[in-house]
Amino acid sequence: MSIRRQERVTELIHQEISKKIPLLKDPGLGFITILAVRLSADFNVAKVYYSVLGTQDEQRRTQEALERAKGVIRGHLRSLENLKDAPDLLFVQDHSAEEAQRVLNVLSQLEKERLENPPENLPEDPKDDAQA
Repeated sequence: MSIRRQERVTELIHQEISKKIPLLKDPGLGFITILAVRLSADFNVAKVYYSVLGTQDEQRRTQEALERAKGVIRGHLRSLENLKDAPDLLFVQDHSAEEAQRVLNVLSQLEKERLENPPENLPEDPKDDAQA
């Protein structure tokens, strides 16, 4: 298959899953965002990367809800005329947003500590050193 076709199908799957998930009636679904879809070269498996806001328990319930919804989502994908057969779906939680937030929190804390406890023995104005 052509790479261009694979890209188009991947984008179609991404869009359709993103539209379908908010319509699901499962109370276990949390605040979820579909980040990316990676389709295998043979079009048989689609890894769906997502992030979800909430506690560990809410994240676990969302993962379980997505597993329960696989059949419904695949059925929806099968109904699309551009797709001959819907791929198996593998939902993978992406923790990069949480990790980025932790890094920002650490940097904010370091900045706060730096402002509260300025280093000793530094010149008041860096321009004073350049002129000396």
